[in-house]
Amino acid sequence: MGGGMVKKFIRHVTFLIFLQLIWQNDPDMRDEQEFMEMTARCERMLFKVCLFYTDRQPDNVRDMYQDIVCNLWQAWPSFKHESKENTWVYRVALNTAAAQLRKRSHRPSIVLLSDEMVSTLVDCQQDELSNRLYRLIDHLSKADKSLILLYLDKIPYNQIAEIVGVNEVAARKRVERIKQKLITLNTEDHGENI
Repeated sequence: MGGGMVKKFIRHVTFLIFLQLIWQNDPDMRDEQEFMEMTARCERMLFKVCLFYTDRQPDNVRDMYQDIVCNLWQAWPSFKHESKENTWVYRVALNTAAAQLRKRSHRPSIVLLSDEMVSTLVDCQQDELSNRLYRLIDHLSKADKSLILLYLDKIPYNQIAEIVGVNEVAARKRVERIKQKLITLNTEDHGENI
C-alpha cells in the first residue's frame, strides 16, 4: 500500500469512525466540523504516534489510529482549550498508545520502516538517514519514545513537560539523555554518529 493510499485510507477511516460515533452518541453532532479540522491538522502527528507504537504492520497501524481517533472524539467535549491543541492531542494519542501496548502485554517487535511509511514522515532526500534514526528509536523504552517523538516534532520543552507531566528542566535533561542513548546505539550499530 503506497504512502498516498495509506493517508487516504486513514482519512476515510477517520471519517467513518467519526460518523459512527456521531450517530451513536450525539444527536446534536457537537462541533463535528471543528473536530474534523483538528484531526486533519494533527494527522501527520497521529500517524507518527501509530508508527512509533506499533510493529508497523498496516492492520496494527490502522487499529491504533482508530483507537486514538475514538478516544479523541470521546474526550473532545472535555477539551477546554486551556492547553494548546497539539499538547492535548499528543497527550490523548500517547495515553491511547500506552494503553494499547499494555493490553498486548508485549513490546512491539522491531521492524524496518517501509519506503511508503518513511515518505509520509520525511522528505525523500532524508529517507536513509531518517530510516536509520527511526530504527534506533525502536530500541528505546515507550517513555523515551514519547519524549523523542515530541522533540522531533519540534514541540517546545514547556509543552513537552506539560504532556509528560514533568517540569521543563526535567524534560530538557531527559531529552538530552535520550539523544545520548541514540548516539551510543548508533555508534554500536554503525561505528559512527548520525
